[in-house]
Amino acid sequence: MTDEQRIVAWGDELIKLHDGFRRDLANLRSSRAGAADIRTHCLAFCDALHAHHEGEDNALFPHLGTEHPELAETLVRLRSEHQVVARLLERIRRLLDHGGTGIGAELDRLATELEAHLDYEEEQLVPILNKMLDLPEEV
Repeated sequence: MTDEQRIVAWGDELIKLHDGFRRDLANLRSSRAGAADIRTHCLAFCDALHAHHEGEDNALFPHLGTEHPELAETLVRLRSEHQVVARLLERIRRLLDHGGTGIGAELDRLATELEAHLDYEEEQLVPILNKMLDLPEEV
């Protein structure tokens, strides 16, 4: 199969997904909605981001590690960044459970960490993903 015949460019799909996370987080940070709406949207965002990172950690990264051993250090860094993001998501959930005071600062902190993570992941993985013909089933 040539690049012209490829139906899905997995790296490009990853960028689209990441752009959705970027957009959703920006919307949360600028939201003037009521507390209940912010809570609902924030929890949905946290759940979706967590599920995405779990899929990468449990299926995509092991597959890439096997197929591309040269990515070992990159994958270690990405997994570590996932842990940082997970801790921030948990802090945001706790704040939401206790009225949401301070949520803005935590969303800002999450945005800083997540932007750096997504940028690095795209820089390192998109060229490789765009050459792949398929992904592991669990992703």
